[in-house]
Amino acid sequence: MGYDGVFHTPHPHPLTLAALSMASPGDQSDSAAAAAPAYPVFFYHQRRRLFATVLDAPLEIGRQRESEPAPPLRVESSRGGRVIIAPLADVEVSRAHLGLAHAADGQVQITNLSSSQPVKVAQPMKAGPPDILPPGQVVLAPPPVLMEFGSYAVRLDPPDEDEDEQLDLAGLPERTVPPGHAATPAAASLARMGRDSFDEASLLQWLESVLGVFQSAANSLDFPQKAARAVVKIVGLDAAAMICREGGDRWRVEAIYSDNPGVDATSWRPSNTLLAQVVRERRTFFQPLAVDRNAARSLQGVSALVAAPILDGAGEVIGALYGDRRSGGSHPGAPKISEFEAKLVELLASGIAAGLARVKEEQAAAAARVQFEQFFTPQLATQLERDPQLLEGRDAEVTVLFADIRGFSRVSERLGPARTMDWIQDTMGALSDCVLEHDGVLVDFIGDELMAMWGAPAPQQDHAQLACLAARDMLAALPEINARWCDKVGATVRLGIGLNSGVARVGNTGSRQKFKYGPLGDTVNVASRVQGATKYLGADCLVTGATLAALPPGVAVRRLARVRVVNIEQPIDLYEIVAEAPADWPQRCTRYAEALEALERDEVDHAAECAARLTVDFADDAAVAALAQRARQAKEHRGTGDNSDTSVWRLPGK
Repeated sequence: MGYDGVFHTPHPHPLTLAALSMASPGDQSDSAAAAAPAYPVFFYHQRRRLFATVLDAPLEIGRQRESEPAPPLRVESSRGGRVIIAPLADVEVSRAHLGLAHAADGQVQITNLSSSQPVKVAQPMKAGPPDILPPGQVVLAPPPVLMEFGSYAVRLDPPDEDEDEQLDLAGLPERTVPPGHAATPAAASLARMGRDSFDEASLLQWLESVLGVFQSAANSLDFPQKAARAVVKIVGLDAAAMICREGGDRWRVEAIYSDNPGVDATSWRPSNTLLAQVVRERRTFFQPLAVDRNAARSLQGVSALVAAPILDGAGEVIGALYGDRRSGGSHPGAPKISEFEAKLVELLASGIAAGLARVKEEQAAAAARVQFEQFFTPQLATQLERDPQLLEGRDAEVTVLFADIRGFSRVSERLGPARTMDWIQDTMGALSDCVLEHDGVLVDFIGDELMAMWGAPAPQQDHAQLACLAARDMLAALPEINARWCDKVGATVRLGIGLNSGVARVGNTGSRQKFKYGPLGDTVNVASRVQGATKYLGADCLVTGATLAALPPGVAVRRLARVRVVNIEQPIDLYEIVAEAPADWPQRCTRYAEALEALERDEVDHAAECAARLTVDFADDAAVAALAQRARQAKEHRGTGDNSDTSVWRLPGK
């Protein structure tokens, strides 16, 4: 038929390792389907083999979707397998083009899933030209069968008949040791392992090769190829491969080496029986074979073979280092593999296991760093990598900051959803930079509000000062943000920032599925209410007395009020912090304090009079205007006989 010559049963070209699955099919409606054989399936493009797998579950074959990896590749789902045969740009193949599934009586159900393109179906046992399967149609056919569409073809063969091969395997007495575990010293002598004398030069060469693989496993990514080459060179094999176990009994070639240029991942295959034994017992097995023309396909021309398990840290088999000698290969005079040589292969497999464990740790660390750096500074992310226990829940002295964008609803209504997202990302990005530049932790984004923290996970003696510096920089960043967006927003945007310091419980406040490191407790609740109070007190940035007490001398600050906020019964003194104090700041603070203290002493007339004069002299001071309004309201209420306590202002909302 033009694909690997002609149809044969058995086919002379074996499957790639990606095809070596003997896993049970997915849920079937009857026991006959559940016991269906695993048919080899080969994929071609322009008569060149691309990929191979097995029909052990329903298969969908088609073009790459946008969210899928590049072809050729098989991916699994609860409904079966999907083979991505063509890249996204190759429109001659539909995203779902062909379906294959087991049918009764040893037949295969072939479905044309394409909505527009026919599929040619050729059966070598059936005379005449290929059948044309129109879009949406189904046909039953026994293997072997060839399906063609465009420049692609899929060939399905009868089941592999060597799965029941019986091998008289020899194994090393000890189980393979997982990476990170200490091996028990072996009592075996070299003589017992088949070596009663050694050439020192050869032994040194072997040791250098093994050490080279372990060194590569420690600092590079080419250790599988180096291990396969070392097996061929120091054990004297004709081909060796590092193969990965992909679930059940499906295997994939990761690296292969042979001195024979005709041996590659598509023309070489191992013995399933040998691999199954390795998986079951987690030991290295080897076998000398007599040359047998009637041997199973995986053993055609093989005179000896060996396989050592590759384990993960939990001792599970995740792959194997496999090698064989051929009767007509490079080492015809040494057909047997000794126990000593099998042990060398196991050592090399252990080197691969160590390398894979190292790569896994590096990938986990990289993933953690990416995750950490979304919330923490790079320096803190590094510290957390070294000491992950810092992320465990604990009590810590922290300063919590909430920053809210004023007028968000009005702005979003004007901009629309798309531009609102651009605007909020730009604004929150600038505010986040201020947090990270002062060694803070980005805890959360809650719509138009940012939450940050200092003092954890690593202790910071100056956490309150760092938080205030970040707040100062946020306010300083507003003019530049407004300059970028003023024309689109139609007005300048302001912030309300609230800070509070105290003890909080810090740790992962999210879940196992979504990490969120942050604080919990009254300290956080108060900080949130302080941010809300900025709307009523006419200040851009407010701090509590606890935060003020932790600041160094010389901070430009004035007390604005003692308030009672929603859901927090204890009154709170709130202080305004300004980034740059005006020249008349001392006079402004003194006169404001006079009016505030008069109001808190219930001298409402004097308070209203002082506040009124303040509004004339400091017309640009929003806090003064808020105090004057409060004093007027207290005076009006007093005129109605309302003798409410004026020492504490109960804020009307959050």
